[in-house]
Amino acid sequence: MANPSTQAPDNATTTDLFFARDFVQSSYTLLELPKSLEEYINNNSDNDQLSFQVRGLDTDTAVLCTPTQTFSLQRAHTSNMLLPIAPIVESRIRSSDGNRDIDMNIESNGFMDQFPPLEDKDALDGPQYERQAVLDILDSVLDLIPISPRLERLGQLLRQNPFEGWAQESHQKGHLYTWAQIQSIIQASDKEILQWLKKNHACLIEGHWRLFKVQFMYEILQEVLMTLNVLEMRADAVDIDKICQTIEEDGSAKETGIEKWMIEHCLKSFSNENETEGLISLSAQEVPTFLGTYLLSRIGRGNQQKLEVFVKEWEKSLHGHFQADLVCLAGECIVELDRVIDRNQTIKSIRYFSKSHLPNDPAMRFTALFEIKAKWEAQEIRPFLRDLVLDEKKLDILLLKHARSVKQPGGDVIYSSRIISKK
Repeated sequence: MANPSTQAPDNATTTDLFFARDFVQSSYTLLELPKSLEEYINNNSDNDQLSFQVRGLDTDTAVLCTPTQTFSLQRAHTSNMLLPIAPIVESRIRSSDGNRDIDMNIESNGFMDQFPPLEDKDALDGPQYERQAVLDILDSVLDLIPISPRLERLGQLLRQNPFEGWAQESHQKGHLYTWAQIQSIIQASDKEILQWLKKNHACLIEGHWRLFKVQFMYEILQEVLMTLNVLEMRADAVDIDKICQTIEEDGSAKETGIEKWMIEHCLKSFSNENETEGLISLSAQEVPTFLGTYLLSRIGRGNQQKLEVFVKEWEKSLHGHFQADLVCLAGECIVELDRVIDRNQTIKSIRYFSKSHLPNDPAMRFTALFEIKAKWEAQEIRPFLRDLVLDEKKLDILLLKHARSVKQPGGDVIYSSRIISKK
């Protein structure tokens, strides 16, 4: 008696597989779609808007981008061979309409003559049509894994030729980048690229995306804040036209090459989304962050300044419109205890230490952080890691993998390196 496990079920059908004469293995690649990408495809009613692009340079690890997300492409080998197949009858039916979607080139195999004429509708249900053509033999699939956008190259390219007024343009000799060029070489979705450009106050100038030189943007912002005081105008109710007119009439603005469109760009770059009745509200987060980071950068990497001195200079640059809160500089500086004068008085110092200068590889970033400080409080280290992950949950996983945590009696968590240094 035959082994029951080897017998086909009663309702089983038999399929004949055929290889095309011009069959070439590894002609196809299978993608395993994550749920977010599957939903994007299913919810897209307009096929013209459905977009997938593999972006980056030839030397990059490939990523796939939709208009809003970035995915890494990772090959996963399967334990079984996969055979993608296509019905032979489909190829023949389509060819009769002059639209050969699948050209298997199998006429020479001899079995095509056995097919009944296409006009014989009843014959289409016959067993002779239960035949499939093998498209490929595969032993792997490509997994699509959501990742953080790889935007560090964009900053490196645009910072090579910053805009600092028309008077300095004759000295610019580097390459400038159009939107199409940025799309092709930056491994991020369009939405993520545009978010980065907005966050970094980039501007489209004569068809090229440019960053303003930090010092030049600082000068424009100082003109704006001082003019607010002259006009007795609040930072949360800025009249763009009045500000531009007043600054343009000021002789100092003409000397520095500041024009109306530059002022408008500055105001819109540092304003909140809501705009009513021609008034804008300058961001209480963005303005102090930019000015504070600029002042930190003037200290220089590796140098320290008394925290009290720095805060006074920072407050002065804000002209009374915003608070100089160190929370705004999270991920841009390190505050350290310099020395203790007595039990009731301590001296703190601050130094410029930006996450933008750290490696993008997680292991290398943790190594760099623990070389600077052996122990980090949770609220200190997290801002230096947020750009590596998509959400706070993944940040917790990253910390668990690369750092050792110790809970203090007061409930605070201290992180240290998992690697034991040899001295």
